[in-house]
Amino acid sequence: MKGAAPLIVGGGMAGAALALLLRHHGAPAVTLVESHEIRAGEPPDTPSFDARSTALSAGSLTILERLGLLDAVLERAAGIDTVHVSRRERLGITRLNAAEHALPRLGAVVENRWFGHVLLRAVEADPAIELRAPASVTAIARESDGYRVTLDGEERLTPLLVAADGARSRTREWLGISARHQDLGQDALIANIGLAEPHHGVAFERFLDDGPLALLPLPGDRMALVWTGPREQVDGWMALDDDAFLAALRQRVGAAMPRLARAGERQRYPLILTEACAQAVPFAAVVGNAAHTLHPVAGQGFNLTFRDLALLAERVGGQPNPGRLALLEQWAADRRRDQADIARASRWVPELFRVRNPLFAHTRQLGLLALDLLPGARKNFARRAMGL
Repeated sequence: MKGAAPLIVGGGMAGAALALLLRHHGAPAVTLVESHEIRAGEPPDTPSFDARSTALSAGSLTILERLGLLDAVLERAAGIDTVHVSRRERLGITRLNAAEHALPRLGAVVENRWFGHVLLRAVEADPAIELRAPASVTAIARESDGYRVTLDGEERLTPLLVAADGARSRTREWLGISARHQDLGQDALIANIGLAEPHHGVAFERFLDDGPLALLPLPGDRMALVWTGPREQVDGWMALDDDAFLAALRQRVGAAMPRLARAGERQRYPLILTEACAQAVPFAAVVGNAAHTLHPVAGQGFNLTFRDLALLAERVGGQPNPGRLALLEQWAADRRRDQADIARASRWVPELFRVRNPLFAHTRQLGLLALDLLPGARKNFARRAMGL
């Protein structure tokens, strides 16, 4: 039986980032298991690193800087200098600016394939990280000092088993941890949009009656569209030809947004919220989408996960017994409030903007105006969204 190193099941963004963070915080060795093939030196083409983009907050960029990966990520990322939040056909707009917070940028948007390439290139460059891909864990068994894991027919003991294999995590199920799944009946339509003019680093979040619409800056004169709505409505958007789709989008985006010139390939993803009933058990932790998924409003999903991973690695990375229950339970307890607050906001903010009661709508618009007019309120809101 091979010797004991933390073993992470799932080589997507969460798993790869955790492997690097554990090494950064003193773990002598880490094993990372991914079921899909990863070709050395090539951007990954796996479900974890698909056509979507990730909006990285200022806090996430700070973590990447500590890992020495920020410059590589920014090579093909677009900085977010301003966030423009508005409600269609209503008074009330707020703008969050990097200059207000003395930051070089509020965040950055990177396509998942490039982000995955940067993470996995760093994983492959570290001889103390064993990357097994493609490989599969076929069984686990609890021992007195960890988990016995069967990996492609070979048994090994790990003092810390981490489930990072997605919202339908088989590893989480094997650990005996149940999860709640809530289908919102909505989909997110994803596409890259070409512009007729520069975006100047402005990200737009626009609240519509049927759901939020975000346009996020990408390198060049492009933006990443995330448009959510009821499933049957997304059926209609997907059925439109490119010209009709752009026309429908132009009707909703507002005059402040750059002129839209062309639409790339459209894809859709169902919005299903996942919440694991526990994130820590003896010798095991649950992270990433296996632990929680969020509504994409404000792009908080991976940023929340990155904060989870950074604290977990800090707490257990240099420990001789990283799977000790007291350590893992304290980590989970310390992350609980941030997770609950972000989950609550991600769930309720889109619903609040869909309420059509005139009195409530007036109050809501005053809230947006207050954020724009009161620097203190805007600053606190922005720093929380940036993970600072």
